[in-house]
Parts: sequence; C-alpha cells; structure tokens
Amino acid sequence: MNKPSESKICQSCGRPFEWRKKWEKDWQQVKYCSKACNQAKAPTKFKEQILELLNKRDLDKTICPSEILDDDDKKDAKKMERVRSAGRLLAHEGKIEITQKGKAVDPNDFKGPIRFKLKKR
Repeated sequence: MNKPSESKICQSCGRPFEWRKKWEKDWQQVKYCSKACNQAKAPTKFKEQILELLNKRDLDKTICPSEILDDDDKKDAKKMERVRSAGRLLAHEGKIEITQKGKAVDPNDFKGPIRFKLKKR
C-alpha cells in the first residue's frame, strides 16, 4: 500500500497526525494519534460546555477556557489541556474560532493564552 498523503485530526487531543507504517493495514479506521489519546476519554463533556457557554453570550463575545472548569480544577494543567483540546476539536469542526489578542489563530499552531468564540455562519 502506498503511503496516504492526508493527515488526520486526533479525536482526543485535536492535533493533526500523519500516516505511520504500523497503521498501514487499517489507516482508514485510525482515530487517535497515540496510545495515550486512545485510552483517554474524548472531551465530549467539555465540547458541550464550551458551546453551551458561548451560546449564552452575544455572538461576538469570547470565553476563556478556564471558565469551563470549577475553581478547584483551574490549576490542574491536565484538565486545562483537555478543555483546550475540546476547543481545538470544535475549531476543526468549524463550530468555533480560537483567538489570541482578538485575532483568529490556527487550531494546530497556538501557544499561550487563548479564547474561544462562536464562528459566524
């Protein structure tokens, strides 16, 4: 089999990943970039919470990912990364934009503080 040229988006972390030789026979079924992502729960709950909170606000308003978490969880880096992953997945689905300093950024290539905003339709 020839190496497929397309990359995929991990259904757990939302990051793009490329074809690997070990996936040669079942590339069409591969959904996760790693064993860790395969074993982690998909951030479905966080995706729902992001959309719910954004839908309560005006269309041009944004939210900080930390607004999704309880006060106790805001210091938990792993949980914060799961919220960011949920936002990344929503951005790939075309439902939200990830912004920095008021400008949309590539969901595959951002670092530092971000905000989520509903995508205009």
